[in-house]
Amino acid sequence: MVLDGRHIETAVKFLNPPCRTKYLTLQSQPHTPMRRLIGNIRLVATISVALALPVLQLSGQVAAPKAPARAAAPAPQVQTGPGGWIKEFGTMWTFDAPPLEYWKGRYGFAPTKEWLEHIQLSNVRLQGCSASFVSDKGLVMTNHHCARGCISASSPRDTSYQEAGFVSPNEAGEKKCAGSTADQLISMEDVTAKVRAAVTAKVQAAQVEQRDKAIADLQTSCQAATGLLCQVVTFYQGGKYSLYRYKRYTDVRLVMAPEEGISAFGGDPDNFTYPRYDLDLTLLRVYDKDQPLKTEHYLRWNSNGAKEGDLTFVPGNPGSTGRLLTMAQMEYLRDVQYPAMLANYKAQIALYKELAAQSEANKRRYENQIFLLENSQKAVTGYNAGLIDPSIMARKAAFEKDFRSRVTAKPDLAAKYGKAWDNIAKAQKELGSFAVLQQFQGFGGGSNLMNMAAWLVRIPEQDKLADSLRLPQFRAQGMARLKAQLAQNTPIDLDTEKRLLAVQFTLAQKALPANDPFLAAALGGRSPEVAAEVLVNGTKLGSVEARKALLDGGATAMAASTDPLIVLARKVNPLATKHALRAQKLNTAISANVELVGQAIYAAYGESMPPDATFTLRISDGVVQGFPYNGTIAPYRTSFYGLYARSAEFDDKPPFKLPPRWHAARNTVDMTTPMDFVLTADIIGGNSGSPVINRAGEVVGLIFDGNIESLPNRFIFTDEVARAVAVHTRGIVEALRRVYGASRLADEVETAGAKK
Repeated sequence: MVLDGRHIETAVKFLNPPCRTKYLTLQSQPHTPMRRLIGNIRLVATISVALALPVLQLSGQVAAPKAPARAAAPAPQVQTGPGGWIKEFGTMWTFDAPPLEYWKGRYGFAPTKEWLEHIQLSNVRLQGCSASFVSDKGLVMTNHHCARGCISASSPRDTSYQEAGFVSPNEAGEKKCAGSTADQLISMEDVTAKVRAAVTAKVQAAQVEQRDKAIADLQTSCQAATGLLCQVVTFYQGGKYSLYRYKRYTDVRLVMAPEEGISAFGGDPDNFTYPRYDLDLTLLRVYDKDQPLKTEHYLRWNSNGAKEGDLTFVPGNPGSTGRLLTMAQMEYLRDVQYPAMLANYKAQIALYKELAAQSEANKRRYENQIFLLENSQKAVTGYNAGLIDPSIMARKAAFEKDFRSRVTAKPDLAAKYGKAWDNIAKAQKELGSFAVLQQFQGFGGGSNLMNMAAWLVRIPEQDKLADSLRLPQFRAQGMARLKAQLAQNTPIDLDTEKRLLAVQFTLAQKALPANDPFLAAALGGRSPEVAAEVLVNGTKLGSVEARKALLDGGATAMAASTDPLIVLARKVNPLATKHALRAQKLNTAISANVELVGQAIYAAYGESMPPDATFTLRISDGVVQGFPYNGTIAPYRTSFYGLYARSAEFDDKPPFKLPPRWHAARNTVDMTTPMDFVLTADIIGGNSGSPVINRAGEVVGLIFDGNIESLPNRFIFTDEVARAVAVHTRGIVEALRRVYGASRLADEVETAGAKK
């Protein structure tokens, strides 16, 4: 499953905070890849930097026999195509700069302006995922894992729609998804000149501040003038800025969702693999003024679906990629960021599985966290596989060498951009030098109570500063969010908090020297488990009243508090602030130099290569095609035959256990019906829920995942064995009619598809 856009954006904040490139990580976003990483998993959000792995120095060992001499492999070459396309940078094209020359040269395909506009307006963006209108009555198609929150919240007390599925018998029975929104991209405008004109300072920190203010002003004035949701999008790491205007729909309702047993059939073992047999589908409906939205722009349904060799396109909102990263940034991810993330995922998965095994209630309580954490762990493992692959790093190095030589060959470019790479490398190295300290001394961890204590201690000192001088998390909007969270009366499981805090202390104990001041303050000579027990038993921060009293009392109340978690936060705060300020300075330097690199890339290549993903609407291209694997060939499609066979091969046991209605329909469904298929389209987390369309703009599938071989595409695009995985439209219609008795919905999409 692809990570969603929110996950991606969150991850990049510590993966490479300076770059404003959305994930290179898990978001934001994405999430995407495809299953969603819900934003309430504190792990990702609270790790501030990654844990560096020590390099082992070998000495005093017998030298290994020399291998026979071999001819050196030829240096990798940058691969190019029609229109100056550079293959390594993929095909996530923006709608404001469609690659008309590339499409014509590679496929003989020349879409009209009207075709592109129709596809643009037929797609919508959900929280962390993609989706599309598939009927003229506001029916929206997306993934099941993209609608988990709505599905769970809509369930009655005695029934879980996650487990049992849901089919609304009519429009009156469609259930509101509280808090859900659907954003339709209306228009785009190049505002690069306006942003650049606002940046006049000579000092990097001031330049970043001026740029951010210009962007904020453009968004505010746009929203006031149009009533639309406005977002200034950074492309090419600052090489280009575009103002995107969205129509936001706030009345979204659940129409149909299959059981999780079929939407995520195969569970974690099959995640990021292929062949697959998932019906990862949810149907929603957008309402306007309490009536189904009447929309002219929707994707026609093709019930025949995709076949091998077909040209296809995937419009959607990929969360983030790192194809424009410098070698130094990628090495930071490989050596610092990703190892820390993986260590934390491992620890938290073990904890939640232990808690889930204690009772059936706990199993239901923690299954979502486990599901999301395992997905994230698998994804980051795949991303890191690309970074430790010498061939991938060699290709990145080849492009960077070629590009830098082009810059240094021209004195004017060299003077403006030539030092940017070295400046980034220097700052990244320094960030890595105190990453471990910042992770733990900077309040990193999974405990809600510890996070709250840190916020409470820091809010008064940050509140008294001018907004521009505050740490990023405590600036206007961030401060408002933190205060709102502290004032929420959300139940906190104290036993779970003890375990989370103990995990945090255990990881710190392994990573930090024995005399570290954080360990001394947190443990006081006690074991992680005992220290966590004492702190949680003694704190009153689980009470919203206690938090409000401290918040209202400000610095005076904080200084006088004897709450053990507040006392700990006071002791750690000077260290945390020191690291945060140091990191902020370095991130500012990286951000400024990354923008210079982006400007240089844009100046050299223009829009012949697409920018990194930003969780904004893109359209990628590819063909339906199997691939070699495990010494054999993966077929371009799977079938209902394969679904039932795979279940039988595992004795119909979880995660290969079919829901009861699928067993009941065994003799009713057409076993030859295609279930899932693969294509070479360029996707990443955030593409979850993207439609797959043909040349005519008709829906032939629904993206829900990528294979494990596609994960290194975060950094370099390849299509030899990397594949996007989608649900087949024939499989969707067959399931609606024969398994779920939802002919009303099958008729709606097929009738809409037949309209001309």
